[in-house]
Amino acid sequence: MDEMNDEKERKSEIIKMGKLSFELEKEREQSLIYQSGYMLTGFSIVSVMLLAAIPILLEYTKIPNQIVFLFLGLSLLFLIISLLFTIAAQWRYKSVRLDNIESIYNSVIHLPFNDFNNWWLGNLNKMHNEITHLNDKRADWMKISAVSFGLSIFTILIYLVGLLISIQNL
Repeated sequence: MDEMNDEKERKSEIIKMGKLSFELEKEREQSLIYQSGYMLTGFSIVSVMLLAAIPILLEYTKIPNQIVFLFLGLSLLFLIISLLFTIAAQWRYKSVRLDNIESIYNSVIHLPFNDFNNWWLGNLNKMHNEITHLNDKRADWMKISAVSFGLSIFTILIYLVGLLISIQNL
């Protein structure tokens, strides 16, 4: 009898840990979505800065227009890649969820307690695996977005260094 109680107690603890783990994954999901929102803000600021700089660079510098367009185009390309991956990271994907209450009731009402715990563990496991998979995808997309954004900034910095060198040589 003690062995049966131990097993019930362990399953109960496993369910508690599973719920905690699932809640932590939900928090991770929110964190990734917030982070992608910050990336969109950075994207907007840099885009406005670049688009505002084009007329100034074309009008007031002696750098050939082709070079200006090459560096700005390359920088905008990296920004667009960053934007696309940021949007993908923010997307709310359809995922596994619990059934409605009536369906749950009909599924488990006649189950013995031990089978109910197994049913609950199985469903919690499915939801947890799904959200972990989606969060891992989001994290990968945020990495790609951050690298693309960094390449865009790096391209702008290279252009600015070239601009400063050309100004000093005048």
